[in-house]
Amino acid sequence: MDLFYWLAGIFVVILVGYGVVYYLNRKQANRIKEIDERKHKMMAIPVADNLYTLKNLNLTGQTKRTYESWQATWQTITRFQYPEIEAALVSAEQSIQQFNFIKAKQAIENAENLISETEPSVGKVNKALEKLLESAQENRKELEENQERYNKIRKQLLAHSFTFGPAVETLEKNLNYMELDFTKFNSLTNEGDHMEAKEVLERISQDLTLMESVIETIPELNRQIKEEYEEQISDLREGYQRLISEHYVFDNVDVLEEISEIEAILVEAKSSIGLADVEEAQKKMSKAERIIENTYAVMENEMEAKDFVDRHQTNLSRKMDHVLQSNRYVLLEIDRVSQNFFLNHNELTRAQEFEDQLMAENEALRYHDKLLAEHEVSYSATKARYEKMTQKLTEIDKEQSELVAKLSNLKNREKEAEDAVDLFEMDMRNMKRTLEKQHLPGLAHEYLDLFFAVSKRVEEISAKLNRVKIDIEEIEKLVAMCEEDIQLLDKRTEEILDNANMTEYLIQYANRHRDNQAIVAAAREALDLFQTAYDYESAASIMKNALNKVDPGASKRVEESYLEDKNRRSFTPRKGTK
Repeated sequence: MDLFYWLAGIFVVILVGYGVVYYLNRKQANRIKEIDERKHKMMAIPVADNLYTLKNLNLTGQTKRTYESWQATWQTITRFQYPEIEAALVSAEQSIQQFNFIKAKQAIENAENLISETEPSVGKVNKALEKLLESAQENRKELEENQERYNKIRKQLLAHSFTFGPAVETLEKNLNYMELDFTKFNSLTNEGDHMEAKEVLERISQDLTLMESVIETIPELNRQIKEEYEEQISDLREGYQRLISEHYVFDNVDVLEEISEIEAILVEAKSSIGLADVEEAQKKMSKAERIIENTYAVMENEMEAKDFVDRHQTNLSRKMDHVLQSNRYVLLEIDRVSQNFFLNHNELTRAQEFEDQLMAENEALRYHDKLLAEHEVSYSATKARYEKMTQKLTEIDKEQSELVAKLSNLKNREKEAEDAVDLFEMDMRNMKRTLEKQHLPGLAHEYLDLFFAVSKRVEEISAKLNRVKIDIEEIEKLVAMCEEDIQLLDKRTEEILDNANMTEYLIQYANRHRDNQAIVAAAREALDLFQTAYDYESAASIMKNALNKVDPGASKRVEESYLEDKNRRSFTPRKGTK
């Protein structure tokens, strides 16, 4: 029984080994078959047939050299690469038969690498050879197309030679040169050098493209010169002569010289057209066009300037007279005002400067108008002069008006200062009368000093205003200072009245606590300050503190009562003046 199992195991192993060998054999055999099919497919490419066909075409020149180069490449492939592929495949088959699968695998991989390297080379050689075979047919087809283009150009030259002018001869020469290239192409083709013939054909095609562009452009250039540029030259010359007859002057441009330059440039352009040098001719014509446009602009500018001068000449003269007359009035006004006021801003000097400037401008205007009447200056220069002069007159006129306005305002400023002094005096009287009505025992020295100082300043302003000739700026500074002093004095007066009245109200309220010694002592001290030192603020403060200690909040109630009474008064002390 054990023997049976042992024999069965050996049989299974043998069977598995046979299966593995069979699988590897079939797998590698299939790979060899695939590579062999690739080899046959590659070898079926008709490289040899193409080489044979080309060999019988009697190739020469560059085409023959190219053919020989690809032939050498093919010989290398057939002599070395094909045998190496075949040898690798044979080695793989033998190794399979000998069950040497590792060696067979290496041989198969080697064959695959060799064929992968060879396939692109074979395809490249075949493509190059096919191109050589097709070049003759392509050249023939392109030759027919170029000959048709050539014939069309020649017919156009013959049918419309008058539109090309002197360029016909040059174009005919160029066509003759093309005929030589056609002849050279045929010679190279007959000799079998199709590649070099192709290069000649490409050159012919490029020349034809250029010729087509030239014969299309030249008639248009000739038309432009004849119908546009030459007519514009004639128009410029006629226009210039008409303007000269109308006494126009051209200061900075010699129009006739510009016209002569245009004519010379067009002669050069025609010469370039005659040589079929279209690009150079277009450059010349563009230059001529720029000069034509500039010359037209110069003439049009002069005509527009004349229109401007005609419209503004009289007005400018009137404006000049007006501003001169205004300046005389300014000088008279300065003289009149200076009798009553000091002028601190060089008003007279400015007016005299205006006069000097105006006299100079007026003289320049008269001189320029004389030149214009004698036709010695251009209208454009006159226009520029008028514009500049108008701006100058406008500036002077504006400054004159501002100066007169300031002079005229001096009287108003004087009146305002006088009104301010009247208000100051009234305020001082009101404050004095109010204090007198209060029947105060006296006033502190500080207040009296301020009061008399303000009174003295008001008197000083009044005295300066009463002078024959016043300095209004100095007075206005004093008025401003006095306004501040009046406001301060008014504040101090109201404080004195409030503190004095509050003291009386507080003492009256304190009578409710006459049994309190502290209140009595405080009232005695407050009365002393009130009647002898005239320190009403301290007196009120002492009473407030004493009452608040005895009767908290009493001083606030007394103050509210006082303010109610104060608001019911018919007179409220004035605050400020203006």
